[in-house]
Amino acid sequence: MTLTAGSLFSGMGGFTSGLRAAGFDLLWANDNDPHACAAFRLNFPGLPVFEKDVRDFSVEGDGLAPVDVLAAAFPCQSFSQAGDRRGFDDPRGALFFEIPRLLQGWAEEQRPKIVILENVPHLAQGADGAWFDTVRKELRRAGYWFRESSCWTVNVKDATELPQDRERLFMVAASRHHFTYNPFEPPVATAEGRLPLKQIVDRSTPADTAAYLPADNRYYRMIEREMKQGESLDNIYQLRRSYVREKKGGLCPTLTANMGIGGHNVPFVRDEWGIRRLSVREVGMLQGFGDVDFPPDMPEAEQYRLLGNAVCVELARLVGEACAAALGEQDSE
Repeated sequence: MTLTAGSLFSGMGGFTSGLRAAGFDLLWANDNDPHACAAFRLNFPGLPVFEKDVRDFSVEGDGLAPVDVLAAAFPCQSFSQAGDRRGFDDPRGALFFEIPRLLQGWAEEQRPKIVILENVPHLAQGADGAWFDTVRKELRRAGYWFRESSCWTVNVKDATELPQDRERLFMVAASRHHFTYNPFEPPVATAEGRLPLKQIVDRSTPADTAAYLPADNRYYRMIEREMKQGESLDNIYQLRRSYVREKKGGLCPTLTANMGIGGHNVPFVRDEWGIRRLSVREVGMLQGFGDVDFPPDMPEAEQYRLLGNAVCVELARLVGEACAAALGEQDSE
């Protein structure tokens, strides 16, 4: 029997791509971002995506079909160490509470058997553990088994062949109506090998002219100076507020939604034509997307933002496979 899933905060579809690769049939998705929904519809034709604020989204009002798994990558900015760390006091962080509200919109026997939440690892430690305790209490109140051992903190570079240094937290809850305990076991995530950057970063042909920094640009001079002192010209370089950081070891630094703010937020590489930012295609590959399309009229800045904000496809696949295994064991009992 085919397992089914639904997605909240679906973005452009990283979670959806990964769960599909794990064998799930996605029945519906939700996001309020018009650009994200436009990209989602283009890449998942025929899959219903509800373009609306999650606070206005409901099981009854939108006729949501029950699913085996609900995936939700709720906003992470207020839980990140790099942010203001307001947690649930930030309106974005408070959107988490819409997840248990939606879960309780189904009758207990119709609620998703498994819920997968994705966020930054700091959520588990922030506010002296109070954030995580809130998540635990809310999920338990909604009828789910959930505790610390139901989590998977993982780095893309360690779990997959993708050369991106990106650490994430997956929190998996299991319905008390369907399970007598939480059967989720974190994937044994040791990639057999890592793709070399040269298989992703195309230095064989020139990129669009707009991707290159002018030689008289101050960022160009900063990056060039760091490259001369760096480990390898083949490495990726990242501009910080007042300095340049070389990402060593053949890795790409964490790709973020800030890439959509401006060109200097996108990591840079050197090729024989100059110093340029990573292309949209290269960023997509580093996030685990194969052929991903965007509407032709979508600004490139929005494409970068959506990719940086996406769930890594390969991590979603791995956690999806672990959940499918847990559901399979339940059906065999």
